[in-house]
Amino acid sequence: MNKEAAQWIKKLRLQKHPEGGYFKETHRSDLTVEIAGHDGPRQISTSIYYMLVGDQFSAFHRIKSDETWHHYAGCSLTLYAIVDGKLSKIKMGKGKGEVPQFTIKANTWFAASLNDKSYCLLGCTVSPGFDYRDWELGRRNELIKMYPQHKKIIERYTIV
Repeated sequence: MNKEAAQWIKKLRLQKHPEGGYFKETHRSDLTVEIAGHDGPRQISTSIYYMLVGDQFSAFHRIKSDETWHHYAGCSLTLYAIVDGKLSKIKMGKGKGEVPQFTIKANTWFAASLNDKSYCLLGCTVSPGFDYRDWELGRRNELIKMYPQHKKIIERYTIV
C-alpha cells in the first residue's frame, strides 16, 4: 500500500467501506426533514472522508439523495455515471481538465476508480443525509439488462 495512503488511513481512522475503499463519517446534521419517497425523517446533510487505494474502486451504486464529491489529496479519479442511458466520465482532481468537486444527482447509478494505482482522498457530502436504507449496490446482471450498451464498464465496476 502507498505510504501516504496508509498514513491517511491511520490519521483519519478510516474503515473499509462495503462498496470498496475506506471511509469515516465526519458529520451528521442534528436537523432532520421529512422527504417524499423516504421511509422516515433524514438528516439535512451528512459527510464522510472517502479513500480509494491501488486497484480499489467504488462499485456501481445509487442513493436517493444528491452526493457531492470533493477531491482532497492524491491522484485523480474518474466518476462513471449513467444518466438517461448515457455514460458520463467525470475526471476529478487538481490537474488540467479535472474538477475538484462534482455532484451526482439522486438515483443516479455511479462508480469511481483511480486514474493511477496510487490513492485518492475525497470527501462526500450527501443531502438529504445518507442513510443505508436509501443505498443500493448495483447488481451486475440487472444493470447489464438495463444498460447493455455499457456492459464492459458495468462488469468492471460491480462486485455482485
